[in-house]
Amino acid sequence: MVRSVLTPGQMPAINAPAVVAELTALHDSYERALAANDVAALTAFFWDSPHTVRYGVGEHLYGAASVAAYRQASAPAFTERTLLRREILAIGADTVSIMCEIAQKVSGLPKHSRQSQVWVRFPGLGWKIVSAHVSNPLSAPETPAAWEAYVDQSAAALGLRIDPAHRPGVVANLQRTAAVAAPLLAFALPDAAEPAPVFTP
Repeated sequence: MVRSVLTPGQMPAINAPAVVAELTALHDSYERALAANDVAALTAFFWDSPHTVRYGVGEHLYGAASVAAYRQASAPAFTERTLLRREILAIGADTVSIMCEIAQKVSGLPKHSRQSQVWVRFPGLGWKIVSAHVSNPLSAPETPAAWEAYVDQSAAALGLRIDPAHRPGVVANLQRTAAVAAPLLAFALPDAAEPAPVFTP
């Protein structure tokens, strides 16, 4: 039988000003440590537990040791990081959710990303991040009219005539190709990556 930790009939305080102010300051400190790649500080923000989870855009980290190892091995590729929006939800005095929209440049390219964190206040430890998730928003799906227009423009540029009977298949193949290529194009390469060789006859 599961029992609530709340007093029956009583809601916890929502967004108590003192708790919101404390977590705003802590999150600001986290952002400064992230920008400075202060690995020790970033590691200390997370709960030192095997139950800690952090999902990044390209990694799944289970346990504080995995989070710490990732920080040690990875230098941030972003610059000009700015919080566009931050939503803090404090439920009671000891649990807070922080959701952010972020603008930044990753390997020189502008990106719009999202970050969520759950913070818990532990006796003797203070506030710690117990779970975190970083992701890029999904692009708006292309409309059928947009794909049709792309087919027309591409065919005209190449001087190709597309048989009307084959047109639905051409559009479907382009959509499949775009779905396969999108994750590859979104993958940020380190600045030190060598360009692919170009072979000329």
